[in-house]
Amino acid sequence: MNIQDFDAFAAKFAGVLGAAVSMRYLQGAWPARLSMAASGSLVAYYASPYLSMALGIPEGLVGFLTGMFGMAIVSRAWEAVQAAPIGALWQAVIDRVRGKGA
Repeated sequence: MNIQDFDAFAAKFAGVLGAAVSMRYLQGAWPARLSMAASGSLVAYYASPYLSMALGIPEGLVGFLTGMFGMAIVSRAWEAVQAAPIGALWQAVIDRVRGKGA
């Protein structure tokens, strides 16, 4: 294995480790915790190269922090989706299309 390949792998694996560390402090059943860890790892995988360039810090550190806090971000976003009044929003769109709305 080439050292550059290993460095790239280590930088990406840091997000998984960050999600695993954060999993210890989460509440909920194991399936929910594992899915949040997977989502935190995905957030870290895709966001860490951009954040590393934008902030000027190493990608491994950004990946770890993003993996750790990405779970909280995804969890809050999912809570917002669940709290949104989807039925009322669709009804407003349908009314607008049909010309009943203002």
